[in-house]
Amino acid sequence: MRTIPRWLPNAISALRIALVPVWVWAAELANGGAVGNCLAVAVLVAIGISDLADGWLARRFGLQSRVGATLDAVADKLAQVVLVTWLALRSGQAFEPLPLWFLGLLIARDLLLLAGVLVIRARAGKVEVEHEVHGKAASVLLFVMLLAFSAGYGREVTLPLLLLIAGLVAWSTVRYVVVGLRQLRGTGVRGG
Repeated sequence: MRTIPRWLPNAISALRIALVPVWVWAAELANGGAVGNCLAVAVLVAIGISDLADGWLARRFGLQSRVGATLDAVADKLAQVVLVTWLALRSGQAFEPLPLWFLGLLIARDLLLLAGVLVIRARAGKVEVEHEVHGKAASVLLFVMLLAFSAGYGREVTLPLLLLIAGLVAWSTVRYVVVGLRQLRGTGVRGG
């Protein structure tokens, strides 16, 4: 079996983080012409491919690490937050604006999950993070939606995606809250 450098999956995650401001730059260019629009789509595709590549390499060659998992999660969240925020608050002529309610939904979900993690850690000492299919599906659909917005698709494509993702995000959030409450109950600590 071929070996690869241990640092490669983490380097790919770091590259994904570096590509986020490149996407913002390309999006700003897109408001001045079509070249930036194509560039924004290309950068977003590179972000998506790098997300698949780092995880696959880490699993395939047994290079998973806590640092790598954290770096991957930071890269994913940074890309989501920056792109969604830019599309909701900045957009412009080249992009369909993302509704503010959608940005608010994602921020509320992340704040709720962060609060849950902090409460569980404080009361139980350890948080068991379970990535479930609904959370991954929401992330994949969010990426597809960001790609559709970056490519300049209109409301006929983006609105159904927004509604589907909003429903999936809401359902996923409820499921993660249920898992968190089970963790609290398992420690003998009552929520309240």
